[in-house]
Amino acid sequence: MNRIAKIAGALVGGLVLVVAGLHFWSSQAAEARLNQTWPDVVGKDLPVPFPLSQTELAEIRTELEASAPQDSSKTQDGMEAEGQVKADPLVGLDLEKIALERAIERGSHLFNVRLACAECHGAELAGRLVVDAQPVWTWYAPNISSGGVVKDYTAADWDRIIRHGVKPDNRNATMPAIDYMALSDREVSDLIAYAQSMPPKDDVQPPTVLGPVGRMLVATGKMPIAAELIDHSAETVAMPPDVAINAEYGAHIAQPCVGCHRLKFEGGPIAAGPPDWPPAPNLTQAGDLVNWSEEDFLKAMRTGQRPSGEPLNPQAMPWPLLAKMSDLELKAIWAYLSSLDPVPTGT
Repeated sequence: MNRIAKIAGALVGGLVLVVAGLHFWSSQAAEARLNQTWPDVVGKDLPVPFPLSQTELAEIRTELEASAPQDSSKTQDGMEAEGQVKADPLVGLDLEKIALERAIERGSHLFNVRLACAECHGAELAGRLVVDAQPVWTWYAPNISSGGVVKDYTAADWDRIIRHGVKPDNRNATMPAIDYMALSDREVSDLIAYAQSMPPKDDVQPPTVLGPVGRMLVATGKMPIAAELIDHSAETVAMPPDVAINAEYGAHIAQPCVGCHRLKFEGGPIAAGPPDWPPAPNLTQAGDLVNWSEEDFLKAMRTGQRPSGEPLNPQAMPWPLLAKMSDLELKAIWAYLSSLDPVPTGT
């Protein structure tokens, strides 16, 4: 009996040592990965608001000319009288104010609908608890109003964290910047303009806390870190693609889906989500969408219901926000997803 007890004790002791060793290793490895720095990653010093384009200026000029009273300097046939110089209706206009108004409107749509930023940072930008899934992690999104952690940010700091996933102190951000790495310069500027237009909040969110399972996921590379996945040397584009129902525009506005559906839209388990979240569906032609119609897709985005009648999880898939997209935006995303080659579902 004593011998059996000694053997059992030795096994338990050995198991405790193994668990303790794994805990120590995972803690050290996770800490090292999370605290890696990216001093060579530089944000772009973007103008805020983004200047009006030549197309916008031409449209404003045309609208003003159409609404202006008949010019007495013109002859009866509408021609300029000899020697008269036509005045530019843009002279005297506060073009920067107009640019800012348009930027805030576009930024609001990006923040609250297309990019689903409000899902993490809240409608007032004060931050909130995003995921409480111990023993994986407890993830808080910070206050990004002008009264929060970004109050001293430059435009370059904003760009660095949004498109590169790197904080001003050169360390990794926990936000899924791979969702936003393909944003155009104007879109990032619009987001900054919108955030700066919102009232400051003084909420302070707690730090994100990794649990033992979360540390192991980070240590083994199973939990993605955006800054490791982004090509920081890639050239950015000044403007987004032309708005149209086609795969090019759809690819651009579907980019925020990669955080859950992965870089090739192959889907699979969502490492950063709670354990009860379902795997992200495969959105390529290897998944269920191959049997969907455009009408099925639009209905799912508008109502949160698959063609089978099965509901979409509104926490894992923020369809209530995406439902606010225009028909054009959703049809463009469908055009892109329908063009994807089959890719096996991720594991």
